[in-house]
Amino acid sequence: MNRKLEPAKPCCYSCRRSCGWIVSRERRHLRLDGSRTPRRFMSNKLNNTKYNLLSFIPMVLFNQFKFFYNLFFLAIALSQFIPALKVGFLITYVSPLAFVLVVTLFKEASDDLKRYSKDKELNNAKIEYLNRKKKEWQMKSSASLRVGDLIKVYQNQRIPTDCVLLHTTEKNGTVFIRTDQLDGETDWKLRSAVIGTQSMEPVEMCGRKDVTLVANAPNDQIYDFKGFMAYGMDLDQAQKEPLGLENTLWQNTVLASTGYIVAQVIYTGKETRSEMNSKSTSTKVGKLDLELNRLSKFLFVLMVIISFGIVALDHFRGRWYVNVFRFVLLLSAIIPISLRVNLDMAKIYYCY
Repeated sequence: MNRKLEPAKPCCYSCRRSCGWIVSRERRHLRLDGSRTPRRFMSNKLNNTKYNLLSFIPMVLFNQFKFFYNLFFLAIALSQFIPALKVGFLITYVSPLAFVLVVTLFKEASDDLKRYSKDKELNNAKIEYLNRKKKEWQMKSSASLRVGDLIKVYQNQRIPTDCVLLHTTEKNGTVFIRTDQLDGETDWKLRSAVIGTQSMEPVEMCGRKDVTLVANAPNDQIYDFKGFMAYGMDLDQAQKEPLGLENTLWQNTVLASTGYIVAQVIYTGKETRSEMNSKSTSTKVGKLDLELNRLSKFLFVLMVIISFGIVALDHFRGRWYVNVFRFVLLLSAIIPISLRVNLDMAKIYYCY
């Protein structure tokens, strides 16, 4: 009998996937007793910071000097170390630029520390999970959750990762959730527990080897989910209950109904819908900064033209090319660095 060949996986696929480098492309099979296929999954630890200790200063400086405005004043400051181009006191050129960079470094560090603090708070949030060996509920951090875990979530508590709703204290098996942190919609959404597990006692679930949750590989579709719950040891002959979006609880949604729910973790870390729809943190640039950068290019061209004009009136005598640079330095006040200092201070003031 011919068997359909699966596409070849990259080298060290499982290791790279569990480290969070690539997203899983495999359908997952999660039994209520804790066994799962595949065995390795991403960590549920959140990390939304932009920098680390090694990349902080280089990345901040790169983001600053990629603008012509800052690059121009850096060139002006460095030119004062060349005796032939020195036209004034070094401190008058270095101190304003240094002040701008220090303010920017402080602001970026403050923002990244806030992201780190928020991530730490969410990662250390305590979640009640079912210890299958002891068959009792215990506490663990949100970052320690693994695919296949059975967790208990109470009213007004944040869903720590993507789950399938198995059981609820509501007799009709339905609950309401708030999704405003996921899709921006403020109206409550209705979710239903899996019919086959709603009638089970939560502690008894961990001993069921004949109940398997099958879910498709992770994707970024927050309004779509495909899977099924199989009741039987043999998946081909087992009774199957289809699962859809109404059975899911995505990360960052909040339980609005009273009582508590029991859910099984299906996606963690960067494989959750919330993470797959989020963009990497980028440096925001305002329209005023872009306008200032454009005008500075225009003024620089104007300074070069004026400098060439002055040298031309002197009939290009001597080292005229050095004189061109010296006149550019003398005319550099046309682009006031104090404007950039005032702009940065104003942005910080209005931000707070």
